[in-house]
Amino acid sequence: MATADLKLGTVILPRSESPRAISRLTEFTWFHKIETDNDLVTPEIDDLLLEAQKAFQSIDDVVKGLGIPPIVGIMEILFKGTVIKKKDYEIDEIEDMVNYLKETAPSIIDKPAELLEEAANTKLAIEEFTSLKETLEVIKKMKIDLTGFGLMKYFYTNLFVINSSDFEEISRSLEDITFYKYDLENKEKSALLIISDSEDSEKVLKVLRSFNSNAFTIPQGMPQVPSDAYATATAKIKELTEKQSSNKKQIAKIKKSLRRDILSIHEKALVAKDVLESLRKPGGTKHFAVIQGFIPKKMEKKFQDSTEQWTSVVEEVTDPKLVNELPTLFDNKRFVRTFEVITKSQGIPKKGESDPTPMIALMWPIFYGLMFADMGHGLLLMGLGLLFKVKGQGNLSRWGMLIAISGASAAIAGVGTGEMFGFHLDHMGPLE
Repeated sequence: MATADLKLGTVILPRSESPRAISRLTEFTWFHKIETDNDLVTPEIDDLLLEAQKAFQSIDDVVKGLGIPPIVGIMEILFKGTVIKKKDYEIDEIEDMVNYLKETAPSIIDKPAELLEEAANTKLAIEEFTSLKETLEVIKKMKIDLTGFGLMKYFYTNLFVINSSDFEEISRSLEDITFYKYDLENKEKSALLIISDSEDSEKVLKVLRSFNSNAFTIPQGMPQVPSDAYATATAKIKELTEKQSSNKKQIAKIKKSLRRDILSIHEKALVAKDVLESLRKPGGTKHFAVIQGFIPKKMEKKFQDSTEQWTSVVEEVTDPKLVNELPTLFDNKRFVRTFEVITKSQGIPKKGESDPTPMIALMWPIFYGLMFADMGHGLLLMGLGLLFKVKGQGNLSRWGMLIAISGASAAIAGVGTGEMFGFHLDHMGPLE
């Protein structure tokens, strides 16, 4: 068959009842809304959309944090045997779906979200303590207590770490100021303990900053003796690393156990958000909304029955602008639909163009069987395709059926040519 004939469906209703209209229109597998230039928003839809967006964002953050792919990939199916079975979900009103997400999502995502937040905080703490440890590495043998260092009433005291090569020039710049030099393990670095009048503090800071050196400080809550602070930082890093390892194991475990539930509510939230966004600004006036869209001709009665409580009209598409915007809807039999993935990969036909899918469905198995005529390889290919068909999701399942049909045609042609795994059938031991 060619592409489906489309008609223009219009619904006129009070704007406050738009959410109910959305619920009815989503019953159609094929309703292509026409975008309108309208800035009028519907508060009832906006409120639902806000809740749907918040639910989706919180779920999406967990999905990304756990690194869960939206569909099961080919390699995972082959080597791990992972399969997530389809689960049907029915609901009367879009509002009920949003409320369902608000009530159900926390029980599923709260624990993973808590673990992800804990893992992020642990990672940040490890980075901070590692940076502190690397700094303390330079002066870890010093037994000076830094508590109280800084600007006092009459004196200024502080510790600076400088490049050893800059010491001579710094000492000349601070010739009137008392300081002590400490040699460190790293010969390229030296420590300067500055003791000066409070009036000279600005001069000291200005000179040391010109050599890219700032006052050395140890964060509050840590021992202020460098050697003790270094030991504490090392112990903290070890403790946090063990905690991080434990978090990773818990996250991997919860990812495996809740993967299906998380993906299920993620898809529901995405559908609710997308539907509400697409119908957020229906045309019309302040008090009445006008929703227009393309529907298949064969669904005309169903459209009118679902929208009978409002004013609805189904008409032929005559407006030249709308004719140019007509989408393409395939309308093929079940077997032929398997081959639509080939048509889509090469280019979807426009309105008025013939659909090549039926011809592809006829010729593909014939030509593939003739080119790949081998019973053994064909059966293996058919088995692989059926595996993808049964365990795959979305387009992978459709491609799996196509591969299975191709394998079956190759196996049948292989019987005709007498080929199996590259050998003639009469040369195979069991068949001699």
